[in-house]
Amino acid sequence: ATGLGGGHYHPPHEDTVTLGGGTSLGRGEVELFIGAAGASGAASAAASSQSNNAKGDKKHTTGWHTDFQENFTIQLSGIKRWTLRRGRVRHPLRGTTPHYARDASVVENQLKVARLSCLGGNAGAEESNGGSYGFEYGENNTIGEEQTITLYPGDVFYFPSGMWHTVETVEPGVSLNVSLMGTTYANLVCEALQHLMVGSDEGWREVVTCRPGENGASSSNRRLEGLLGGLSTLVNNFVTKQGGARSLLPPALCHPPLGQEEESEDESGGEIDDDCNSNEEEKQGSSDEQLMEEESDDHEGEDANDDGPPTSGIIVSIDDFEGPPEWIHSRPPYAKLVKNPLASLIAMSEITRAIGQKPQECDKQKEVTKQYVLNVNFAGNEMMESHVRVILETSNPSTIDQMDRYLNCEAQGLDSGQAMTPLCLFYYGYFSWNCIEGKIPETIAFSHL
Repeated sequence: ATGLGGGHYHPPHEDTVTLGGGTSLGRGEVELFIGAAGASGAASAAASSQSNNAKGDKKHTTGWHTDFQENFTIQLSGIKRWTLRRGRVRHPLRGTTPHYARDASVVENQLKVARLSCLGGNAGAEESNGGSYGFEYGENNTIGEEQTITLYPGDVFYFPSGMWHTVETVEPGVSLNVSLMGTTYANLVCEALQHLMVGSDEGWREVVTCRPGENGASSSNRRLEGLLGGLSTLVNNFVTKQGGARSLLPPALCHPPLGQEEESEDESGGEIDDDCNSNEEEKQGSSDEQLMEEESDDHEGEDANDDGPPTSGIIVSIDDFEGPPEWIHSRPPYAKLVKNPLASLIAMSEITRAIGQKPQECDKQKEVTKQYVLNVNFAGNEMMESHVRVILETSNPSTIDQMDRYLNCEAQGLDSGQAMTPLCLFYYGYFSWNCIEGKIPETIAFSHL
């Protein structure tokens, strides 16, 4: 349930929206392969990415290729023989698939990315055999010796990205392949940098324009040079004064709350009103007539969704939050509390007012529950998906005052100070620690702030 991919994510637009949203930050695919052995040698429809070495082969065999995903294959039935060899490109951005397509654009795209990766220091001169990375399997593209492994029903095999491999069907059967794609360090930093840029100077949000003629080009260049002149200061301030790596990777991404989503939903009691607690006894005591009225109201147009939750997501109690057991919350010595510049806090009441939803009338003797939506690192991708998104709620008056103060400080660009702050705001990345002079000394563990 992290926003970094690698399999820990949920699909978007579901009732349980977890960290990251799940479309652009973490992706994956599941493929079912049906290996057939026969005179025709034809691949099944489900194995469209496989190809025969030659027609008439008794055993179906794929061509040599590499993938850029982290791959897990489960042999459900039949027997397959895998032959693998380490590729020159480590952590590839694209695969090399001469068995799959011979389209010129595919070859060009895969070659340019692979050769860029080789030039980036992923393979030394002694590993290149004196030649450039090629599109076909060969000595220029590989390192070490070939290795063979045979999979039988029930076997699970992991092979990392960038491995050249070919697969032979020894006995007909079915295998399941799970391919996972995550966020690279380059993507993580670049998305955060774009977030900082568009939030720091309106010039970065300006559309690039270049009028015909020399003057127009010079004007655009001068504009860009001016923006680039302040880029180093922006990056330096983030690294040395605003948490740097700690703000980029808050604990929720390093220690995701796997298996805790359902528990959080149960504790929250389902739908939570922004201004008053739901009355569970009244919900349980609803009559059949009331249920029928609610069903009929669903077809009345404008008021159909007035009583529904304005937005979905993980709901966390601010005052009861403890975090996953493996997370050690600690404050580094000589560290200063800083607000993460990649984080944004919004009161749920702002959202409900904007969509025209009126809060329910509530008894003044009942506690008031308020919710706040926290998003972290979202302005660096086209869909504005957050690396972390969570709904925080509290009915504690002092906590409500504190959260509202954070909202006011954020709106006015003010420092929120060094006051004691809820633990969940550290875990989900609203606050971070910034070590003085860039030092990262040993940490001192503590239970609560």
